[in-house]
Amino acid sequence: MVVKQRCFEMEWAKIHLDRLGSEVAKVLANPESLYRVTADEDPKKGLFIIRSEAIGSIHFLRVGLMAGDFVSNLRSSLDHIAWDLAKLGKKRPSSEICFPVCGRNGARTEAKIRAATAGIPPEAISLMKSLQPYHDGKAYKSNPLWRLNFLWNTNKHRVIGLHSSVSGVLYEVPSGIRVEERKFYDSTIVTIPLSAKDKVRFHSRPNVEIFFGEEDRGVKLTLDDLRDIYEFVSRKVITPLIAFLPPNN
Repeated sequence: MVVKQRCFEMEWAKIHLDRLGSEVAKVLANPESLYRVTADEDPKKGLFIIRSEAIGSIHFLRVGLMAGDFVSNLRSSLDHIAWDLAKLGKKRPSSEICFPVCGRNGARTEAKIRAATAGIPPEAISLMKSLQPYHDGKAYKSNPLWRLNFLWNTNKHRVIGLHSSVSGVLYEVPSGIRVEERKFYDSTIVTIPLSAKDKVRFHSRPNVEIFFGEEDRGVKLTLDDLRDIYEFVSRKVITPLIAFLPPNN
């Protein structure tokens, strides 16, 4: 039953991923529901005031929660199979047992992996080590396991949702026009001379992109990147590790 349970958990992650894909498609198909742009005149001050507001926070929240469910299920499937493998060598595995994910190698990394894999068959440990992100050198952040682990920790400790959005151009103000901009949590106010209002071009359907991760940490992933992570974990990690478990485990 254990093997079936672990496979089911991995497939449950796939169900979340498919639902996430459907939700993202809905959001991208209706960009006008995400942002609102209004314009007002202030004749006394001679200003044209443009306010852009993010009004689709509930949509992004749903996308983020679905992404979090996918990441949590997929990452926990790795720790669960590590636990099952550790039970082959120890009836009561250590509480430190997990699937280690290390971006850099060194003495501390080796000690961490030893503690995390105590009791696991040596051949399975060798496979885990061969998949470690540190083999990619400076490009370790592109490794699917590192990305999964990063998203998992981000979802647990810092951000609900793992998502960010980038809109296309909502409006265009030609160069050469004096612009003053004030940014708030969910809105931006731009003021220009009232005499230049007819030169502003508004776009009712902006192009919207959704990314996962934290751009300031160098992690900006697309939905396709999440799909690639799932395929890697499914084919390159879970499937070969299951082979180390007894057939009737």
